[in-house]
Amino acid sequence: MATGRSAPFAAILAFLLLGSVSCVDAGGAQLDTIHPPASWQPVTDALARMIEHEMADKQLPALSIALVDDQQIVWARGFGFARVTDSVPATARTIYRVGSVSKLFTDLAVMQLVERGELGLDVPVSTYLHDFAPANDFGGDITLRQLMSHRAGLVREPPVGNYFDTSGVSLEATIASLNDTRLVYEPGSHPKYSNAGVATVGRVLEATQQQPFAPWLHDRILVPMGLPHAAFEPDDEIRSRLADAVMWTVDGREFPAPSFQLGMAPAGSMYASVTDLARFLGVLFAGGRAPDGAVVSEATLREMWTPQYAPDTATTGFGIGFAISRLDSAKVISHGGAIYGFATELSALPDERLGVVVATTRDGANQVTSRIAEMALRMMRAARAGQPLPEPVLTSPLSLASARAIEGSYGSGSAAVRLGARDSSVTLTRAVGGTPLRLMRMPGPGDTLVGDGAL
Repeated sequence: MATGRSAPFAAILAFLLLGSVSCVDAGGAQLDTIHPPASWQPVTDALARMIEHEMADKQLPALSIALVDDQQIVWARGFGFARVTDSVPATARTIYRVGSVSKLFTDLAVMQLVERGELGLDVPVSTYLHDFAPANDFGGDITLRQLMSHRAGLVREPPVGNYFDTSGVSLEATIASLNDTRLVYEPGSHPKYSNAGVATVGRVLEATQQQPFAPWLHDRILVPMGLPHAAFEPDDEIRSRLADAVMWTVDGREFPAPSFQLGMAPAGSMYASVTDLARFLGVLFAGGRAPDGAVVSEATLREMWTPQYAPDTATTGFGIGFAISRLDSAKVISHGGAIYGFATELSALPDERLGVVVATTRDGANQVTSRIAEMALRMMRAARAGQPLPEPVLTSPLSLASARAIEGSYGSGSAAVRLGARDSSVTLTRAVGGTPLRLMRMPGPGDTLVGDGAL
């Protein structure tokens, strides 16, 4: 844990007894809903109201959420419809494509092998991938530590197998294409988020373990963590539980999200339910212990939750895999995920062992999932401390008269904007271009406006 103390025996025993049954009924079937204990009911009631408001306002077809208190999933349920066309409800068991949350599992697998002495964090990647040679005008070697903390200087997307490549090329071909790229920065010198970098990490696993990445990670990481129904490759069961997802345009069109597989699978191709990811949080809160034993050590998690390439006093930045931030005085470990039509947020307070997972099915809605996740953590902290729950800020449209009254152009030059009114909806568009921003009215007296849309 981030505190450096070992998980007490009672907590580990609780995980072994409760963690494996908190998502199943007495007959062993997975539950569609996990109802909260009475102590958490005020939190879940308040969050349900917030979720219902955001779903109606942002036109989210489906959303699932899970809350974790130490080793127990205290609430998990779905809202809306996983398949709108035939009215299949979203539940705690609904499968989502979780995008870049996948990176956490790829990086955790590497750290397991680092613990065993099979890989070195600061060894040149070319030691493991002999033909890995992006053009490097700066000098210096790329390491696994740099790749997992987004400090390798690689391009964001590989030339093939990327977010826009529907050809279904292999991971090996995806990484080979990086030899046609040049480093953007000297390795270790600058943060630069890179899907290509974590895809390379997955290729290291594949090459050194001499097995295809997806089945190896499923058997060595997901199954031991108690997540046998999560996967990097969809099977028939996953497809039957997978939510439909929606793409949209600024002029109001909608269409089904594409479903092709990425060549850079280790960076973004995982399929999971919110309860799968909640169990993962339970493993983290147990200091890396899972029902089948330790996945990684507590010391390894502490290293992953420490900002890399930063002063010892740093409290924010990229750790190994995890984004490190603050919620008031508390450390937050998190990762968001975005892939065609899906948005996911996994966020936790490791010192307090509180966590939340939110997933939805509207493209680009990560600001919504992260807002709900942050409010969930704030409410959980307040409830545990016996304090009043914070109130979510829920916006509303302007009156038609107010909307029409402010329509027009403002400012000049590159700072100029235009406010356009349609019914009681107001959008702000910059003179220099860009996506129109929907403006909504803040609660309280007056007409204070704030940008609040699906983006």
